[in-house]
Amino acid sequence: MTTLSTRLDAHFRLAAAAAAAAATTTAGEAAIIYSGLRNAPLFPISVNGGFYFDFEWPFASAQGSRPDGWDVNPYAQGSRIYLNANTAVVLAGGSAADLAFGTPISAASLFSPNGFFGEVAIPAGSTGFLGFRFTENSSGNSSQTYYAWARLQPALSGNGQLLDWAYDDSGAPLAAGTIPEPDALGLLALGAAGLGIRRRRLRSPGSTR
Repeated sequence: MTTLSTRLDAHFRLAAAAAAAAATTTAGEAAIIYSGLRNAPLFPISVNGGFYFDFEWPFASAQGSRPDGWDVNPYAQGSRIYLNANTAVVLAGGSAADLAFGTPISAASLFSPNGFFGEVAIPAGSTGFLGFRFTENSSGNSSQTYYAWARLQPALSGNGQLLDWAYDDSGAPLAAGTIPEPDALGLLALGAAGLGIRRRRLRSPGSTR
């Protein structure tokens, strides 16, 4: 039987994604721009050309076709990746590196050439982070460089998933998995309130759950 704490943990994680999805940039201030939880399916290569997405707001994205301004295209159930001319990925042994949560992504990282296409090192059935460097201009000739991450779950059978992504719009280095702090703080309050309500219901007379 699923325990109360397990159910609350699952609810907490979903609420975190929803809160982060509402993040916006305050005028004149640098911010981490987060896509929110997307869970975009990454089909087998025989089905279509993968999922194309743009790191920047409003997160232009498309399944199997290329929207204007796209940056990254994970495909083949998440086992491979194709980049536009403005984007590079952190490498490990010639493949797009499987980064641990919190790994810094910065000018010191080992990046591929722009327009890279090749294997993703995240094992099938596992979830990992990819690190990126990109510019606003899809031709790659913009002067401003940004750092970003994307979270993937490749699959051996069925569909992989592109879970979410984020970048820092100031051009500052970014740690893999970082989302906007105000949303995380708001989530703590939400989680605490939800836990209190649930506990009160459990203590109420006649409650069987």
